[in-house]
Amino acid sequence: MAHYGEAKRAIAAPRRFVATSAGSERRGDMTGREIVKEIGTNRKSDQTFIKWCRKENDFADYELVDRFLASAGTSDEYAGYELLTMEQMWEVLKNMDPKGVSRGEKEGAEVIFWDQKRSDGTTTSRICPFTPDSLISIVDVTTRGNPVD
Repeated sequence: MAHYGEAKRAIAAPRRFVATSAGSERRGDMTGREIVKEIGTNRKSDQTFIKWCRKENDFADYELVDRFLASAGTSDEYAGYELLTMEQMWEVLKNMDPKGVSRGEKEGAEVIFWDQKRSDGTTTSRICPFTPDSLISIVDVTTRGNPVD
């Protein structure tokens, strides 16, 4: 499935992140270099998403971890981040209350059924694999770049 843009998903009034023993959340000012190092040390293999907050922009965003790591500037300053699994990101999407999005199986594989409402008023029914790329693409399109946390 094609990725539908790289739009930032701004969230008003970011929540401060609280540290956990699992090491998947961090609060407090830190640089991109520090986050990249910390993720390299503490990331679990099932944590494919990141929710991050850059302090100077005063917003939080969701992104694939690998994409974030590739674009994080070493001197960029962040207020916090949280690593998320597929299940946690699915819950984030469901909490956004998207219309026409559900999860199921087709031919033994887990999929996302998505009735995408187009700008011209038509609806396109899609069956997407339940993968990180599909999930972040649906979040991008569903929120039009502006989810509410």
